[in-house]
Amino acid sequence: MTITQSTQAQGRLQAQNVTLGYDGRQVSEQLNLTVPDGRFSVIVGPNGCGKSTLLRSLGRLLKPQQGQVLLDGADMNRLPTKALARELGLLPQGAQAPDGLRVVDLVARGRYPHQQLLRQWSAQDHAAVAEAMRLTDVLELADREVDQLSGGQRQRVWIAMVLAQQTPLLLLDEPTTYLDLAHQLEVLDLLRELNRLNGHTLVAVLHDLNQACRYADHLIAMREGRIVAEGAPRELMTEQLVAEVFGLDCLIIDDPVSGTPMVIPRGRAG
Repeated sequence: MTITQSTQAQGRLQAQNVTLGYDGRQVSEQLNLTVPDGRFSVIVGPNGCGKSTLLRSLGRLLKPQQGQVLLDGADMNRLPTKALARELGLLPQGAQAPDGLRVVDLVARGRYPHQQLLRQWSAQDHAAVAEAMRLTDVLELADREVDQLSGGQRQRVWIAMVLAQQTPLLLLDEPTTYLDLAHQLEVLDLLRELNRLNGHTLVAVLHDLNQACRYADHLIAMREGRIVAEGAPRELMTEQLVAEVFGLDCLIIDDPVSGTPMVIPRGRAG
């Protein structure tokens, strides 16, 4: 059974007839996506379905083999790097810092798009870095070297760098990786706050379906390189969808805390 995708909203960031792949291997073909403005969108799907590949193309880390990724109607691959970086921040998987780099210096790199020949480091830059570190609870790590931190600490530092960039669009590939449950929820609470209070448009890849349902306004479900369904979690997350996308037999109930859909696995479908 095929699940049809919902009517697309209007948005600044769009993928039009995009074909994606690596090293001659095609991952997705003829993808179309409009990221809803001012919403927290989450991409879900099984491992290897193309979630991260799609996010990388939206952030210009991967050039489409065919089609275009558009920002405000312009081909993203033709935009000047600094101009793009003032509009869109990206946290990819597995980001690596140079050996010996201090936390505060990595976070400060998020201000690079705002530097100009006649405008170097300013009080505004300092304030943006300090606020990003405060929000991600890494102020006390400021003088530590990034490569000496735990995986969870490093992840929060990278998120701080993206926040210091102060862009209206944020793309995050598995931002809760390496984090314990408490810090996962802190990061997701922070992202939702950025969306609801500051109007940021967010797109994240998450593996946890219950966290995706709790925090997302808009879900994008993928399987085998295709977007098979989109919509609000309450409308989209059904037992039928979970069976088709994840091959999982489950029960959907209301989360007793948030009232959002909660997926209770029974076992493999079929």
